[in-house]
Amino acid sequence: MKKIILGITILIFICACSKSSLQKIDLKSLNSKLDNKETFILYLSDESDGKILQDTLEKVSKKNNLLSYYINTIKLSDSDLKSLKEKFTFDETNIILFIKDGNEKTTLSRISDLYISEKALEQEIKNQGYID
Repeated sequence: MKKIILGITILIFICACSKSSLQKIDLKSLNSKLDNKETFILYLSDESDGKILQDTLEKVSKKNNLLSYYINTIKLSDSDLKSLKEKFTFDETNIILFIKDGNEKTTLSRISDLYISEKALEQEIKNQGYID
């Protein structure tokens, strides 16, 4: 019995630790977070060219125990993409947005450098107040 409990405990621990620090979010969940005035990092990706930046954000988020979100803009319907563009006003994808209290305070803080280093991205996230 002790071995079974130990096995289950280890399995739960492994599952909890392996959870991604960069999670896909749908538009409905995003709207809910915005309505609830939550603070989070959002990556708008086209999932082709943006994979490099997405991987860097995931590594930095995991290292700093930070949960970030992404939306694959290519898979959005035309109406959903239009709705997203009305909220955040963008022409290009593969950008990281910093949402504080349900709003992007300034577009000047966006990160669109696909090849930003982990160190530089971590510093930018620190500058935005998401990590110490």
